[in-house]
Amino acid sequence: MRGQWQGRFGGYSHGELTIEIDEYDDHYAGRACVFEDNNDHSVYVAAFRTEDKGDHHRVIVRIQIQQYRDAVEVPRHVLADTFPNVIFPTHAEFDLKVLRKGLRATAITRHDTQTLGTISSLMTRGSAERKSKLIADKKVRSWEKFKQMVGGMEHDRFIFRGQPVVNRLRTSFHRTNRRDLHLFQAVDIPQLHGIVTSKTRHYFDLRDNIQNAAFWNLLQHHGYPTPLLDWTNSPYVAAYFAFREKTQIAPDPNRKIRIFMFDRAAWLNDFGQVYSVVNVKPHFSLLYPVALENPRALPQQAVCSITTVDDVEDYLDRCGKAANKTYLRVFELPYLERGSVLSELRLMGVAAGSLFPGVDGACEEMKLKNFHS
Repeated sequence: MRGQWQGRFGGYSHGELTIEIDEYDDHYAGRACVFEDNNDHSVYVAAFRTEDKGDHHRVIVRIQIQQYRDAVEVPRHVLADTFPNVIFPTHAEFDLKVLRKGLRATAITRHDTQTLGTISSLMTRGSAERKSKLIADKKVRSWEKFKQMVGGMEHDRFIFRGQPVVNRLRTSFHRTNRRDLHLFQAVDIPQLHGIVTSKTRHYFDLRDNIQNAAFWNLLQHHGYPTPLLDWTNSPYVAAYFAFREKTQIAPDPNRKIRIFMFDRAAWLNDFGQVYSVVNVKPHFSLLYPVALENPRALPQQAVCSITTVDDVEDYLDRCGKAANKTYLRVFELPYLERGSVLSELRLMGVAAGSLFPGVDGACEEMKLKNFHS
């Protein structure tokens, strides 16, 4: 049952339903968001907890009406004044059942003792935990071919991401056991803010969107799981991160590294960008946070994406098919080229010493130079 579930719902109302469920030792807990069609200002939200870890649960949940893109509850008297002829539900009988085809979610909504109606959805959670379905570009299978390809690209159109393994494109947050992004924003961020700002010279004001983004990006660069993905404007920086990791055993002659190339210009032209992870429909958006307390960002030519989506590859593929475009491409190069690639990148100035300002970066660069064997 754990996961991020999405689907259309019908009944006395129609729209989209998202449920994010976390798994604990003896129960599940999560949050459901109901997005009605033709309603872009508010969201019906219900938090829930199951009694055990079975595949079928019935729970009574309190329904909150919250602002779209912001987990702020709209007071009932404001709703009554704004929509005097509308009866809003106060709670619901929520039924969740795991089936072979997905998660069946049914809610009987009520206003106090008055039954308003029933909505139902058969939801899916994508293939994020399965093997990647992306097919690598067959024309670019070596470092030389990759350099030729990026040398002829349109300037500033694409961004890149390097990965040392052939894994799916997922955020560090979604690679953990957690899915509830509201919990991340409401609990993790305040806890980290109290700890991290005691160790930085700058005090991050999380009420300011610019500083809030910079704080999340700082956490990402220091290893805390976030719904961000690191990208770079430079294909060579991406290649460095793809080849950087050294195996401790004899390398597999068939091992590949991955470099993703994302069509930033087309995406920004086709989709509005959203900078929230709560009370929003699934989205993938590009973010350009200020590099506060983050000296690595500028030399790495860093860009990042923020997303509510667990299965990023599937989401971008569906968006591309709908628009008849390819937003995301992937290249797989032989890991055995690692030594020559890193040596060439170092001559370009793309090395640990430049990408990681400080003693750690200098030592990593000299280690590669002096202990290359």
